[in-house]
Amino acid sequence: MINIPMKQFFYFIFAIFFLLPLSAISQYKIEGTIIHYSGQKLTLLEYFGDSHNFADSTTTDENGRFAFELDATGQPGLYSIALGNRPVFNLIFNYENIVLKYDAGAYQLPEFIFSVENLIYYDYLVRSDRFAQKTGLLAEILQYYPEKDSFYRTTLEHYQELQDEFRNYTNRIIEEHPDMLVAHIIKSDRPVKVPEDLDWENYLAFNRAHYLDETDFTDTLLINTNVLTARAIDYLAFYSGKNISKEIQEQLFMQAVDTILFKAMDNGKVYDFLMQYMIEGFEMYGFEKVLSHIAENYEPANTCVNEDRKSELQKRVENLRRLAVGMQAPEIAIEDASGKKFSISQLESKHILILFWSGSCPHCNAMMPGLKKLYKDPSTDFEVIAISLDTSAADYNQALAEHALPWINYTDLKGWNSKPAIDYSIYATPSMFLLDSDRIILARPTSVYELKNALAGIK
Repeated sequence: MINIPMKQFFYFIFAIFFLLPLSAISQYKIEGTIIHYSGQKLTLLEYFGDSHNFADSTTTDENGRFAFELDATGQPGLYSIALGNRPVFNLIFNYENIVLKYDAGAYQLPEFIFSVENLIYYDYLVRSDRFAQKTGLLAEILQYYPEKDSFYRTTLEHYQELQDEFRNYTNRIIEEHPDMLVAHIIKSDRPVKVPEDLDWENYLAFNRAHYLDETDFTDTLLINTNVLTARAIDYLAFYSGKNISKEIQEQLFMQAVDTILFKAMDNGKVYDFLMQYMIEGFEMYGFEKVLSHIAENYEPANTCVNEDRKSELQKRVENLRRLAVGMQAPEIAIEDASGKKFSISQLESKHILILFWSGSCPHCNAMMPGLKKLYKDPSTDFEVIAISLDTSAADYNQALAEHALPWINYTDLKGWNSKPAIDYSIYATPSMFLLDSDRIILARPTSVYELKNALAGIK
C-alpha cells in the first residue's frame, strides 16, 4: 500500500477535478459527415462582416467524415463550411463541440446532431424567413388597400398577431440564453415592431426612423457575424430609389450613412468597422460624393478591431480627402511603350483623363469603344493616360491590339503595386480622374456617360 501525505493527497484530488477538465476542454471540435462528398477538400471560413477569412481546411475521408479543431482562444462568431472554396452553410461557434450532417447533393439545411446553439440559430432562421414572407405580403395590402374596408382591419389584426407571436418567441430565446451568441444575433437582427396605429402611407418613413432602433451597435461580438453589415445594407435600401439621378441618390445615401455612423459612435470598434465597410462598398459602386461626405465629416475612432485594420481605415480616409474633387492630383512620371519619358505636367491638353484599367477586366473592355468615340469627338478636348494594371504582358498586348487605343498607354506589369496605382489609391478598375492642366481634380467619373457630362459642364 502506498502512503500519500494528506497535503499531497489534496493536490492530487484538485488536479483530477479541476486541472484535468480545463485541459480537456481546451480543444473544441466541429465534426460530422458530408454525404456525397468523400475524399475532398473542406474549408472552414470565419465571418468578418459579410466577408470570409480562412480559418482551417481538411479533407473528408472515404465516408465523408471530417473534423476541425478550434482551441479555447478561438474567436466566437459565425463561421461557414465551404465545399472546396464555395461556402454552402453557416454555423455558430461559441465554445461548444458541434456535430453535424449535411448532404452535398441536396439543397437542404444542415442537420445539427449536437449543438444547442446551432439548433436554436437554425430554428430562428426558418421562423424569421417565414415571418418576413408573411408580413411582407400583409404590409403590401396595408399600404394600398382601402382602410375603411373590413378586410383591411382583418389584415391589420393578423399582422399584429404575427408580430406579437414572433416577438414573444425571440424574447424567450434572449431571456433564456443571454450568454449565447445566438441571443446577441437575434436581439439585433429581428425586425423592429411596427405600431398598431401606424399610418401605412408612411411605412417607408417609419423604417427610416426606427429600423435600427433595436440593433445593438455596442455589441462587438456582432463584428464576427453578418448582422451589422446586413442591417446597414437593409437600411440603405430604404434610401434607394428607382428612376432617380445619381446626384439625388447620393444625397439620400448620405442621410443613411449619417444615421448609421451616428448610432455606431457609442463603440469605437463597431464604428470603425462599419465606416470601413461602407467606404469599401461605395468605392465599389463609384459613389464619390458619398465617399467625400464620409471623409469630410468622420474620423476613425481611437480604437479598432486591430492595428492593421485601423491603419488601413485611416489610410483610406486620408486618400479620400487627398484625391477629392478640387485637390491636386499626384504627378505621374512614366515611360510609354517606346521608352519615351513624360509626365502629366508636360501635357498641353486643356483636360487630362487618368484611366486605370486592365486587359483582363470585362467592364474596362466594354467601355473602350465609347471612350474612343468620345476621345475622337472634335467637340471635346482631353488627353488620356491609360495605365494598365495587368500583370500579364499577353493580356495587355492582346487588349491593345483588339481596341487599337489611340492615346498614351502605359504598364509596368506590377498590377496593383504599380506606383501610379498606389499614388491614386486604386482599389478597382476601371477608375478615372478628370484633371485640368494644373492637375486639379475636376471629376471622378465612373462611366463614359458621366465623363461626357463632366466635360460638357466644365467648358
